[in-house]
Amino acid sequence: MTAGQAVYHDFIVAPTTCVPAKRLAACYIVGARLDLARLEYAARHVVARHDSLRTAIEPVDGVPSQVIRDPQDISDPVLEPVAWDGTPHDAARLVTDLDDWWMTPRPLSIKMLAGHGPADETLVVCAFNHVCSDGISAEMVFDQIRAGYDGSPVTAEQVEQFAAYYEGMLQDGLRTVFDDWVDLIDQGSPAIPDWMVRQRLATDQVWIRYLEWDLAEETRQAITDICRVHTCTPFEALAACTGLYFRRVDKRPVNIGVIHSGRDRPRGFDVTGLLRSTILELVDHNGIASIADAVRRHRDELRLRMGRFAMLPSEEVCARTGRSPGWRAGQLGLWEVELNGMYAGMDSTMQGALVRPADVPLSEEAHCENGGPTFVCSFTFGADSIRAALRYVCPPADATIADRVATDLEHTVHLVRDSPERSIDAAPSFATAVPGPHRLS
Repeated sequence: MTAGQAVYHDFIVAPTTCVPAKRLAACYIVGARLDLARLEYAARHVVARHDSLRTAIEPVDGVPSQVIRDPQDISDPVLEPVAWDGTPHDAARLVTDLDDWWMTPRPLSIKMLAGHGPADETLVVCAFNHVCSDGISAEMVFDQIRAGYDGSPVTAEQVEQFAAYYEGMLQDGLRTVFDDWVDLIDQGSPAIPDWMVRQRLATDQVWIRYLEWDLAEETRQAITDICRVHTCTPFEALAACTGLYFRRVDKRPVNIGVIHSGRDRPRGFDVTGLLRSTILELVDHNGIASIADAVRRHRDELRLRMGRFAMLPSEEVCARTGRSPGWRAGQLGLWEVELNGMYAGMDSTMQGALVRPADVPLSEEAHCENGGPTFVCSFTFGADSIRAALRYVCPPADATIADRVATDLEHTVHLVRDSPERSIDAAPSFATAVPGPHRLS
């Protein structure tokens, strides 16, 4: 079994799984009328390059298995021309209408839609079977299609056998790292309070919600000041503040997942179809006297784990130990708080026209049986901005709790900068701010 199968195994075999849990779509608007035949030609070349785009999960002797077809065996069209009225709502309809597409195993794990709007614009939708590709792959696939359409060089690493790739990792001296991974998991506890753990284990179906905001200018300046004092990066500063905020009342070590930002690409992973590596940050707050001490401990812990664990995908750990990756309701994963940091992408073009993400309102429309971590905090660093996004699972979290987290995280940043010698008990704490399952005033 590959890591991709492992992370989705629970709802691959679940007959009642909601389809939106398996659908992933990247939608873009190009400020020009593209040649759709040329676009499909570019897409077929990318499909031929990557096994994951020619992958289906099909029953083999009654067991869900990964089936990869050769490019010459693919007869399904990669791209379907569609009518688009130029609005985000209609783009969302086009993606939602693809739900039935994934109900039957397909030789392709990608389905592209493209249509011309009333203005000189083209909507391009790259929809993926999420069992076979992840979000970073969605971004990278479109980048390659865009480059192929414009006749630019298309470069990307290709791994033919995912399972062999992971096995090679372990054979390359990572067996000890794997054992350390497992030992580390056993030492930590969830970063959410016990009442949230109980709700997560008792809930059959959840909603995925998002809260996005720009960090205030004063907060960005505070992060810069923290970086100077502690000789760290902005992401390390925010990771330390987030870890400090999600500390447990009992001071037990807390498990926090941190997505590795990629190997060669500044914004993501450079192997299509592979899930991103995630490391585990484990900080024991017992014996930490001051806020400054906590920041240094988080910074050093993050660097230690990144250097040691960044090559080994956590999904492979789950597959080899029989642990749950937390992608189904009623189960906890390796962590319930996850951090992600990336750089804002530069403006891209296609046929000489600007390409921008389509603002497709999908996240509020689909519930699913899985959920992943209760909180995923993402920070996108631009030249003069930091965009924050809090993805949360409802229940046990709700909009009021998400608002509180957003406010407290910025407050924590200011306290770390302004009062570093104060006790860590003076810093905001999620466990005390949200002590029970009730709406905050």
